Amino acid sequence: MIDHIILTVSDFERSVAFYAKALKPLGITNFTDYEGHDGHPDLKGFGDGKRAFFWLKQGRSPMTGTTFIGCRL
Repeated sequence: MIDHIILTVSDFERSVAFYAKALKPLGITNFTDYEGHDGHPDLKGFGDGKRAFFWLKQGRSPMTGTTFIGCRL
């Protein structure tokens, strides 16, 4: 089962605005922000109010590490 997805985006603020608008009709809103540390990036988390499962992070290269899918067993 898919637990969460992280998308790497080149224009972070524009992507946050786009996904906030696109996901709102589904009841998915900006749920939490993760302040990165120890080499981990800042993340913007979207979810249903109980947990975040769709995350955005800033990135430069469209070819490396653009999508991460976390699974739960």
